[in-house]
Amino acid sequence: MPIRLRMALVFALALAIAFALGGWLFLSQLSAATLRSTDSALAARLNQVGHDPEGETGPVAAVTPGGPAPGEYVAQVVDASNRVRRASAHAGKAPLLTEAELSQARRHEIVLTRTIDHQPVRLLAAPLREEDGWVGIAGVSLANSDGTLRQVTVGLLIGGTAFVILAGIGAYWLARAALAPVERLRREAAALSEDDTGATLRVPGTHDEIAALAGTMNDLLLRLRTALARQRAFVADASHELRTPFAVLHGELELAGRPGRSKDELTAAVATAAEEASRLTRITDDLLLLARGDENKLSLQLDRTDVTSLLARSAQQARARAEAAGVTCRVEATAGLIAVVDAGRIRQAVDNLVDNALRFAPPGTEVLICAQITAGSLVIEVSDSGPGFPAEFLPHAFERFRRPDQGRARSAGGAGLGLAIVQAIAVAHGGTAVAANRPEGGATVRLKLPAPPESPS
Repeated sequence: MPIRLRMALVFALALAIAFALGGWLFLSQLSAATLRSTDSALAARLNQVGHDPEGETGPVAAVTPGGPAPGEYVAQVVDASNRVRRASAHAGKAPLLTEAELSQARRHEIVLTRTIDHQPVRLLAAPLREEDGWVGIAGVSLANSDGTLRQVTVGLLIGGTAFVILAGIGAYWLARAALAPVERLRREAAALSEDDTGATLRVPGTHDEIAALAGTMNDLLLRLRTALARQRAFVADASHELRTPFAVLHGELELAGRPGRSKDELTAAVATAAEEASRLTRITDDLLLLARGDENKLSLQLDRTDVTSLLARSAQQARARAEAAGVTCRVEATAGLIAVVDAGRIRQAVDNLVDNALRFAPPGTEVLICAQITAGSLVIEVSDSGPGFPAEFLPHAFERFRRPDQGRARSAGGAGLGLAIVQAIAVAHGGTAVAANRPEGGATVRLKLPAPPESPS
C-alpha cells in the first residue's frame, strides 16, 4: 500500500475517532441540558399542582382518554391510599407511579422517565405539604426532545461522514504533493547506472528534509563511486602485479621443457621458478590478509608479549641485509616492556616497516626501532635517515599497490602492500598507523595500539 494512501487512511481514522468522541460528548451534554430544562419546567408545574388545584387538575371524571401529546404537560394528585384525586387531561385514572415509587415520593422528590402510550414521559413527583401522605405528580412527553436529539445525531453522522471523507481525500492529495519530490528522487536514482560517473541527483532549493535527503544520497553516490574506482584500481594493480611472476614462471618452465638443456640450466630454471612461486604465494597471502581486514575478520591471538624482545628479534633477522647495505639497526625500548598484542601480527608489521626503511636508508646511517607505553597506549615507531616520503605520497601512504615512485619491479621494492598490511594489523588491534617525515630528515611510521593492563582470559 502506498505511503500516501496509508497516511490518508490513518488521518481519516484518527479524525473519525476524534469526531465520534466529540459528537458523543456534544450529544451527552445536549441531552443532559435538555433534561435539566425539562426538570425545571416540571418543578414549576408541580408547584402549581400543589397550590392551585383547579388550575392544573380537575376531577377524575373529567379525564380525557389517551396519552399526552408531544410537549404536553400532565399532572396528577394521589392521596395516601394511592387513589388519583385529581388529574389533568391525558393523565389517566391510574397513578403514573408504582406503589414503591409513590412511597418514595411521599418522603422526598423523585425524577424518572416512564413510557406511556409508546412514548417517553418525564415524571417529577413530590409530597404535597397541604395534605399529609398526598403526592403531586407532573410529567411531560419527551417526544419533541428525543426527536430533536435524533435529528442532531443524524446531522452529525451525515456531516461527520462527509467531513471525514473530504479530510481523507485532502490528506491523500497533501501527502501525494509532499512525497512527489521523493518519487522524483527515486526515479532519478533508478535511472543511474555504474557508467554514470558524474551524474548526481537534483537537490531542490527548499532547504528542507527532501533537500537533505538528496544531498545525503549524492554523498552516498560519491562514496560508492570512490569505492568502485578503488576496487577497479585494486583489481588492475593486482592483475599487473601477478602478471609478471606468472610470465617469468611460464617462461622458465617452457625453457626447462626444451630438449638439450643441461643439468645446471635446469637447476637454474627450477630455482627461478621457485622464487617466482614464492613471490606469488607472498602476494596472495598479503591480499588475503587485506581482504580479511576489510571484512573485520583478521584473526588475532592476543597474549602478554615482551615487546622489547620481539623488536630485537626483528632487528636480528634484518642484520644480514642491513650489513650488506652498510646500515645498522638499533632497538630503543625499555627492557621487559609488556603489552597484550598478537605477537605474530606485530612482528609482521615491524618486519615490513624495517624492510621499507632498509630499502631507502643511505649507507652509514641507522634504522631506529622504538617502543614505549604512553597514556595507556603502546607506541612502536620505525625511522630511517633516507629521503623521506614525497609530500604528495603521504595522504596515500597506506593505500594498496601505492608506492612513492609507482614502480613495480622487484628491485624497486615489491608490490606496495607492506604499509597497507601494517595499517590493517593496527586497525585489527583497535589502533592506528601514521606515516610522516622527520624534521631532521628521513621517514618514520608510528603504530599506536591500545595496551590493556591485564592479559586476556
